Amino acid sequence: MKICFLASGSGGNLKFLYLARELKVIEDIAISVIADRECDSIRFASENSIDHKVIEYSRDSNKNLSYELERINPDIIITNWHKILDEEIVDKFEGKLINLHYSLLPSFGGLIGTAPIEKAYERGCQYVGATSHYVDKGVDTGKIIAQAIVKTDIALEEAVQNVFKKGCLILLNSILITSGKGLVARKEQYDFSPSLLFSDEILDEKFWERLKSI
Repeated sequence: MKICFLASGSGGNLKFLYLARELKVIEDIAISVIADRECDSIRFASENSIDHKVIEYSRDSNKNLSYELERINPDIIITNWHKILDEEIVDKFEGKLINLHYSLLPSFGGLIGTAPIEKAYERGCQYVGATSHYVDKGVDTGKIIAQAIVKTDIALEEAVQNVFKKGCLILLNSILITSGKGLVARKEQYDFSPSLLFSDEILDEKFWERLKSI
């Protein structure tokens, strides 16, 4: 299975999937990266022999992105960059484009990064969370694949870290769901919907500390 990340920043989800593959939480995947700028995702890809390319992209000029995606021919495209995709790309790769958003959509759609978590704290929400969804022609409006929740009875900084971790887990779950590789939930979990299709026991604190350090 070929997974392509569209990247603009630090590449936290990219690094998570790379380490999860190393630990064989998920196997038989090839990872590639397309970035719209020089960023830490490209640095990490270069240092770890991951196929990568920096391109220019705008909604009015998608030739470079279309060419690279056709070259890679990915099964799944993770849209972790800070641009809205044009309708032609969305149509061309419908069903393969997955986005991860740090809110319980449809709440706080359209905000980027940790801004939805901060806004939820400002509004006094009892829960924050992460949502993975298919990309459509709207902004954060595609069909939801998976969600995870985090209670807000902790400091904002801790909530941000917890949402990031659970976001990584539901992204991996979404890959398994979309690819059909995960068929049976390991156990019932109130904070994940649907429950995880893999065992996360090996992803202990040492794993997350390692992820932070790379």
